[in-house]
Formats: sequence, structure tokens, C-alpha cells
Amino acid sequence: AVVSTQSTGSLGGKQAMMVASSTPEVVTSAVIVDMFPVAFSSRQLDDTCAALSLIDVESLGSREEASEQLATQIPNPAERSFILSNLIRTKGGWKWRINLPAISDHIADIRGYPTDVKPSHIPTLFPYGGRSDYMTPARVQEARRLFPNSTFVEIPDAGHIVHMDQPELFYTTVRDFLMVHG
Repeated sequence: AVVSTQSTGSLGGKQAMMVASSTPEVVTSAVIVDMFPVAFSSRQLDDTCAALSLIDVESLGSREEASEQLATQIPNPAERSFILSNLIRTKGGWKWRINLPAISDHIADIRGYPTDVKPSHIPTLFPYGGRSDYMTPARVQEARRLFPNSTFVEIPDAGHIVHMDQPELFYTTVRDFLMVHG
């Protein structure tokens, strides 16, 4: 099995790291996109959840309308588009694909990361955005401790949503890694 994530966002990266660490016998390699095995103190997720909860999906006319409502809180159009991929049309209108109340209620757990995780020696790729504020030397050091067989690749001109900001370079980076380790 290969664990690769970004489609579920940052939480997916943390889940992938936990799966890779807890079941190395079934995971052959991992790709963890712009996320690190540390607790985050950033209020970005809190602010994003608060902004999403202000959107009245029951009276929403279109995804563009939701995007306009989020433009002040989430000025980056690519990031806004990625977040709004969790907004789905139903027969009755619009709804969130994600369980927004549960995320809001457990935000401290989501920002955290267990301290008792054993190192995983599987080949692990950590592509990260050159403009992302998630990558710091201390976070890379902790990732290297927990994933000693890891490779870190900066994707220039990309923020946290690496695959949307630089899709071709992201694809090539992941493909090249998986050709060797997949």
C-alpha cells in the first residue's frame, strides 16, 4: 500500500503519517504534502472553520456566491477553491461534505499530534510549498526523526495547497518518487 494525501487537506496528512507509523508492514511508501508530524498552534484552521460556519448553505445560490463570502477571510483564490470543493450540491441545495461541527468541536485534537509515535523507516516524500508557512526547520527536524528515510522537496511558488498552485511540478515530483518507491 502507498499512502498519499492532500485531497483531504492537512488532517489527511496527519492521518497518513499515523497509518505509516502504526502499520509499516502494509505501507510501502508515503507522500505527505505540506504537513509535518507536530502539533500546530496556528489559528488558521479555527479561522477557516469559523468562516465556513458563517455561510448559510441552505440559502446559497452557487459555489461562486460562497467564494465571494469567503474572499475576505481566505483571499487566495486557489485555497478558497480547494476548501470549497467540500461544498456539494444536493437535490435540496448545498451542503458541506465535511462534518464542520465535528471539526470545530475537536479542533484542538486536529491541531495536535501524538508524542508517543514510533519512527517509521518507510520511504517518505514530504513535498512542501515554498510559500507555505507550515515548513520550518524545527518541523523538518521532527519529521526526519520520525521518518528517517524521508526526502523533502520544496515546490517553488506554491503555498500550502501545493497540488493546486504548481500541479505539473507536484505531479512530476510525486511520480518520480513513486517510480522508485511505489
